[in-house]
Amino acid sequence: MNELRMYVEHLFEGRVLTQESIELKEEIYGNLVARYEDYVAGGMTEAEALEKTKASFTSIEDVFKEFGEAEDSNAGEAASAEAGERGAASWNAGATQAAPGAGGMGSAAETAQMPRPEGVPVPPDGVGAEGQATAAAQTASKTRAPRKIWPFVVGGVLAAFILLAIVGTAVFGLIDEADVGEPSSTAQSITQSDSAATDANQGTANGQDSSITGGGNSNQTYDDLDDQREYEATKAVDDAIAAHSIDTLKSYTGNSLPDQGFFEHLPLSMYVSSTGSEQGSSASYNVYYAGVSDDIDGDEVDRALVYNAVAAFSVYPELQTITFTVQDADDTAHDANVYSFNRDTLEHALDNASGGAITQLNSSLYESQESWDQVRDYVTRNHFYDRQTDLAEIDD
Repeated sequence: MNELRMYVEHLFEGRVLTQESIELKEEIYGNLVARYEDYVAGGMTEAEALEKTKASFTSIEDVFKEFGEAEDSNAGEAASAEAGERGAASWNAGATQAAPGAGGMGSAAETAQMPRPEGVPVPPDGVGAEGQATAAAQTASKTRAPRKIWPFVVGGVLAAFILLAIVGTAVFGLIDEADVGEPSSTAQSITQSDSAATDANQGTANGQDSSITGGGNSNQTYDDLDDQREYEATKAVDDAIAAHSIDTLKSYTGNSLPDQGFFEHLPLSMYVSSTGSEQGSSASYNVYYAGVSDDIDGDEVDRALVYNAVAAFSVYPELQTITFTVQDADDTAHDANVYSFNRDTLEHALDNASGGAITQLNSSLYESQESWDQVRDYVTRNHFYDRQTDLAEIDD
């Protein structure tokens, strides 16, 4: 979800992103999203779930501290290996000086008095200083060779540390999920279900304002002005979806064809530029949104479009196709995105998502606030609206 994404990005501000830290950041984000969904499914309001999710992971200093200690340990192993190499080289130099003709020490007796390195075999009788020096050099060579594997050992330790960090994060998420009594999500659902489901009690008949991802009446603040603008613009659309009352839908029931006023009472209303039926047909309708703020997250625009399409099909039974044209504030009319939603496609998707509880889009869905909240819950889930906008988008 957008707010958790920005929260995790804020945690990593000021850090140089490597491949490993990027993967760790994505893993942390995925687990926070999964934990948030389970809190909501367990009965928490979205505001409570969001606050508890963020409170469960407020700092990554300990993670990076452990990462730094692992690097120091690796550096120590490298220094030890280098010291071993220098010791072996020093002993080789001594063995060379003990050889015949080196500094006048040419007798076997003098050579025998040189300290013998541990592990060097005693030569048999009759073998001179030259033979001893040769044997010592061969032994030193055999002693040094195994030290060349240290880079592989260091690499293995580092890889094991990264793997343990990832596994530890996943286990922490599973334990937290067990605490709230909900079944754990699979690894695939953690990475794919960035769900923005609404709470079942949002948008009550008395007009109480609540939010899908905006955290109710709480407001997040960011040091970066661009992040703050994006948060506020996106939250405004969230709030519009969550607070949309069934009273508006009921007031338009009975009309055969939509009009511009209907869409001016739905999310993204301020951007409605023009509307109209297609060649006088009541089966198709077009809505043009112009000057849509670039500060609104793209996923939030998609969520609002799917919600508006479902609302229109529910109110107008003869409507079969609705086309939305979305032009961003900085784009020309030629750069606008076009989405064409089909009644049958959305009804089939809701049938699957609800397990057969919702099979048709009609006025029965908003007879009560509770029934419409259930529709809104399915529509605003990430995998639902993302899939439907992909199907509806018309390529240039």
